[in-house]
Amino acid sequence: MTNTVYCKGIIFDVDATLVDTISVIDEIWLTWANSKNISFETIAKFIHGRKVNETLKEIDPAFDHEDEINSVQQIAIEKMKTASPIVGALEFVNSLPKEVWGIATSGPENIATTSLKASGFYIPDVMVCGEHVTHGKPHGEPFELAVNKLGFMPNECVAFEDSPAGVKSAKAAGCYTVALTTSHSKTELYEADLIINGYSDISVVVESNQLAIRIDNIGL
Repeated sequence: MTNTVYCKGIIFDVDATLVDTISVIDEIWLTWANSKNISFETIAKFIHGRKVNETLKEIDPAFDHEDEINSVQQIAIEKMKTASPIVGALEFVNSLPKEVWGIATSGPENIATTSLKASGFYIPDVMVCGEHVTHGKPHGEPFELAVNKLGFMPNECVAFEDSPAGVKSAKAAGCYTVALTTSHSKTELYEADLIINGYSDISVVVESNQLAIRIDNIGL
């Protein structure tokens, strides 16, 4: 089954959408948890798709302070230097004009930039990161800000996500949302407009005033 989605801009999440960071994120929080004598299993459900301070608050409100946030970020910067791209993501992004795509991530800008550079990505002009918004995902603010910075309308943009919180955020902003099953199941990503297994399922054609995203294998 083939479907074509037309848009003017594309907004990507970073972790598990462009960069294969699932195991790296686990390592970051495992290292932090060990330093606090906390069982990793008890915090694992909080660590993906959230701002660092929000994860810390979920674990224990007492951890939601600047020193603890900085501690996690320092661990993350070192770990992210080993990150690599999701299969096919680099080729897909490199096929896009630089001015039509941007980032909306829950992570801090220094960590997102580190992982993107380590994976070989060009750093786009539009980078909306955790410290740039008041409300993180699943609130729509990250994607709303990215859409605004790209200079398009929400219904002119396609968002690529991997997490339920990210999908909710993109949908709340009014973006057509494509979910990859890199970190969550199809059942968990049910709110997305389209679900794909990976970038091998899609291709993009740059037309005169729009992008045509051809989706050859729809996961819904």
